[in-house]
Amino acid sequence: MKQAFITYLMMALAGLVLASCSTNTDNGHSQTADEKSIVIVFEGDTHCETGGYSRFAGLRDAMLQADTAHVVTVSLGDFMVGGALGAISKGSYITDIMRSVVYDIITIGNHEFDYGGDHKERLLGQLGVPVTCANYYHYGEDKPVFAPYIIKQYGSKSVAFVGALAPETMQLQQHAFYDEHGKLLYDLHANDLYELVQQAVDKARNEEQADWVVLLSHIGEGEAMGVSSHKLIAATRGIDAVIDSHSHSSIEGDKVRNADGKDVIITQAGDHMKYVGKMVITPESNITTSLIAINNITNESERVAATVDSVKRKAQAVSETVVCTSDYELTVADADGTLLVEREETNGGDMVTDALRIEMKAEIGLQTGNSFVKNIAAGKITYGDIVAMLPYENSMSVIGVTGQQLLDVLKECTKQTPKNDLQFPQVSGMHLKVHTATHSVTDVEVLDEGSNSYKPIDPQRTYAVAISSYYKGGGFYNMLKDCPVIRATTLIVRDVVINYLSKTLGGSLGESYREPQGRIIIF
Repeated sequence: MKQAFITYLMMALAGLVLASCSTNTDNGHSQTADEKSIVIVFEGDTHCETGGYSRFAGLRDAMLQADTAHVVTVSLGDFMVGGALGAISKGSYITDIMRSVVYDIITIGNHEFDYGGDHKERLLGQLGVPVTCANYYHYGEDKPVFAPYIIKQYGSKSVAFVGALAPETMQLQQHAFYDEHGKLLYDLHANDLYELVQQAVDKARNEEQADWVVLLSHIGEGEAMGVSSHKLIAATRGIDAVIDSHSHSSIEGDKVRNADGKDVIITQAGDHMKYVGKMVITPESNITTSLIAINNITNESERVAATVDSVKRKAQAVSETVVCTSDYELTVADADGTLLVEREETNGGDMVTDALRIEMKAEIGLQTGNSFVKNIAAGKITYGDIVAMLPYENSMSVIGVTGQQLLDVLKECTKQTPKNDLQFPQVSGMHLKVHTATHSVTDVEVLDEGSNSYKPIDPQRTYAVAISSYYKGGGFYNMLKDCPVIRATTLIVRDVVINYLSKTLGGSLGESYREPQGRIIIF
């Protein structure tokens, strides 16, 4: 109890230090001297990183025990996918952990759609937490799937939490938005997003008499489809603060002017539970924000820690099965977690695309950079390591692609180089040169297995390409989605890779993948 109170005082002091990130808001309501502050503790883009949940809950519990503020616990989405525990259980293990945390409100992220819309809604139902999202609709219906806002009462004051999801989810997780016949199932209303959020804000303020409106945004700083959290603020009025996510940024507290010219504070807690976010709304109409490094939180929830341990034991037998050995790292990201495979060839990308090409008996292997997540360290390579590198549930196909289509894809998917691009290609059975100054691709060659040599690509010829089902769900900018299917399978990418490592390579990587093999040369 004493330690919990000390931790709370430290966090309160941290909030005072961040007075430069505060904003005064006149919402037309009088304040009373005995009102408590409202503290919102939040996380986003955790991507199956389980290590922080017990401390996240511990921080919240310490504040509740101190009883000097109302405390709200919020998740900004993207929690089901991104690690071994999520992949092994299709998100259910992570849901178990989050249920033990006991959240007050959540909004959803794009990766909650990875296993399909119905699966997402089942897991969210099991989570038992109110969900808000103002722009997520069943296609053709006039009411959103989840509440556009949720009102919470704290003493004499109320806060409306409005949820919003990035419309690019319809591209990134396209497989979940269409049925097998191409019929649209869900709609995120890209063109009406700002208007839908404004409607929710207006209703919360005018009909519910909310004292504060906080936007829970899984939109981010990027401008995919012309939408960003900053643009949303600029196009709306009546939002007091924005807790953002999706772009994995660590933003302690920025200010963006809204449509009335008023400053709105925006914050984002990074990713993988490196930080816990804290927003404080004081009785004096101040909003302050801070980020607390997870390792600086000393309190832990015993209940949540026990749930995490139980879940890990369930997954351990599967995840610790050794598939292969290696005395070097298979790299897909740099030390900070930025995906190198989204801008250049890596040895991890080489290995995976070789597995696709060889195991699927194709001429070419292709994989988008955003299909990868984590490096695999030297030593014993386990099932869990491969799941952590390739957590997404994409099945394998071999499709017929003309040489001209391949040339078009390579040019489109490398035009951002040397900047990261989600669709940057990792390749097997192919060599190419990328020119960043002219945004062009030259000297494209394809492996001729008969002569074991590379020959210039033939624009008129159709090549057998091994590829994951993501090519139909937004991969490679949808440029290959209409290609004829030569062979479809139910095998998912990591199963193909496991078979390649354990059987084809005999359980040892050898020297072939110690360094990238020079398939993609960048000028």
